[in-house]
Amino acid sequence: MQQKPLFTPATLALCVGLTTLSACAGHPPATPLSSVTLPGEIALPLDADGERWLSVGELSGIQVLDAAYRSLSHWDRTAEFLDSRTVTAEGYQRTLFASFDTAQNRVLLYSISAAETALQQEFVSETIPYPVEGLCLHKDPQSRLHLFLLSELYEAHQYLLIPQGQNPDQNQRPWQLLPLRTLPTGPGTEFCATLDSDELLLTNEAGQTLWAYSTRPEAEVEREPVDLAAPFGHLGDGPLGMASTGEQVFVLTDDGPRLHRFQMQDDELRRSERSLAGADMGSAETIHVAAYDEEITLSLYDEDKRHFVLTREAGSPKRERPAPLPEVIPSAETSPMPQFGDAADDPALWINPQDPSQSLIIGTNKRQGLFVYDLQGRERQRLDVGRMNNVDVRYGARWQGRDVDIAVASNRDLNTLAAFAIDRTSGQVTLVDNLPTSLDNIYGLCMYQSPDSRLFVFANDEDGRFAQYRIETGDTGWRATEVRRFSVPSQPEGCVADDARARLYLGEEDVGIWTLGANPEDDTAMQVFARVGKELHDDVEGLALYIKGDHPYLLASSQGNDSYVLFDTAPPYQVLGAFRIGMNLDSGAMIDGASETDGLEIISSNLGGIYGAGLLIVQDGRNVLPQQPQNFKLVPWSAVETLFPSR
Repeated sequence: MQQKPLFTPATLALCVGLTTLSACAGHPPATPLSSVTLPGEIALPLDADGERWLSVGELSGIQVLDAAYRSLSHWDRTAEFLDSRTVTAEGYQRTLFASFDTAQNRVLLYSISAAETALQQEFVSETIPYPVEGLCLHKDPQSRLHLFLLSELYEAHQYLLIPQGQNPDQNQRPWQLLPLRTLPTGPGTEFCATLDSDELLLTNEAGQTLWAYSTRPEAEVEREPVDLAAPFGHLGDGPLGMASTGEQVFVLTDDGPRLHRFQMQDDELRRSERSLAGADMGSAETIHVAAYDEEITLSLYDEDKRHFVLTREAGSPKRERPAPLPEVIPSAETSPMPQFGDAADDPALWINPQDPSQSLIIGTNKRQGLFVYDLQGRERQRLDVGRMNNVDVRYGARWQGRDVDIAVASNRDLNTLAAFAIDRTSGQVTLVDNLPTSLDNIYGLCMYQSPDSRLFVFANDEDGRFAQYRIETGDTGWRATEVRRFSVPSQPEGCVADDARARLYLGEEDVGIWTLGANPEDDTAMQVFARVGKELHDDVEGLALYIKGDHPYLLASSQGNDSYVLFDTAPPYQVLGAFRIGMNLDSGAMIDGASETDGLEIISSNLGGIYGAGLLIVQDGRNVLPQQPQNFKLVPWSAVETLFPSR
């Protein structure tokens, strides 16, 4: 799918002709600038009244200072950079500070409790294997803590900070630094800051551009320009130091100098600015921020005069935000595909009639064929039979003198229905034949078994055409007979049939979901089931049904925001809610979430163990923990049910 840009030219709003940030944002004016001399190159108050200060410097180390700037405690490290977030972990809440030891190339995490003056070492990382130019922290909507390290090699490395316990033994660190992904940055990128709830990382490209990336580990690796140096933008000779309160980002430019505030308002990233002219300042490139009692203290270090320029701003009013989408976590994942790129697409599941816990996942590789996995995600069989796009399974067919089950996949090499027999004892999958179709560019596919046990396949073309085929099986050969045609105006893909109620649900990727009768004699007039909008984001991709009792619910992969939307199939087709699939970090599993999902499958049957209430299988378009080719994620349906307890 085509990803939408983070920003468009109309998105970045500007307050023009105002001399203070606060006035532009609707706040009281900022306090006058003042200067103070403290040790180090970074200094910030640790409380609202300035009774304690934190100082960081390569020569001075990390220190806690009193109101007279005398050292109360000292950590002898060659420290650079500073960012902080308030975190809750293992039953305690504290502010966590991050700096970097330039002598040993290690990340430093530390804290200072409100009632104490001592520095508490939280974590010292292993040696970082690249030169570090800057860092910043990010707290995501699920309150997980992320660390971004800027490399001099034009990269931003994203890590997850995982708490390991409050009192670890000597063999266990209190935090684990888990690599997530690497983002490309521009030359001269030295500073970064994040907007936490908006899930944005901002970085500077010296003399050029302020860039934005999504902080979501599952998001596509891309960047969008936020603002530019003059004369094309408002950032003078280019963005320099950056600092964040989590709600807003401050950016320093040297034209004056000036201070720019970026924050989200009405779903738009807005900029306001303030001149710092007249300050007792020679040369400042860095800025740091501390927020206490809804007031922000900004600290700029003047390298020429070796003192700090301080000012205070009123904080922004708290924005009312919708609650983040809830998450479920995968219990297992399949082996990755053998090649990177867009390969995995659609899963189906064959239920083993003798032992449902031995059921098999059949997944398509649209570059290679079909892959078969067990419920632990281990590959059991591989069929190199061409570019398979979508696959579905039904029960009850004949082949070579025995009863078998059937899988059908769309073969994009031959524009055929690739028909497979599944041995009911071993689960072995065998290609029977490629059944011709009338489609020019076959794409999506699903199967339907009518109440009188007739087998059908619905296949679609990229141009919107659907063809329904009756599948007849026998000992010596199988055949497909076209029995009906209908179409949607633009590209479809996913579809699913409700066998018991003879209904078909189909997705039109940029439009929404339609429904109509599934039998060939039914009217081809379609009803609107759901349109792309607030909950359902294009592309609409995979569709699957969960049957609870005798009531079906429809799940759709909402690819545009990496979510899954659950609908009631009874009119008026109410949206019951949406969720995402997040990271499983428990018990050493380390399974990433799912994103950019194409196909998905739901099994309502009891498969045993954690899948007693059924199983959700989704294709993962970006497999990031670690970076590997695409695969499929498995989620116990019981986890989804907890999100919708009344259903």
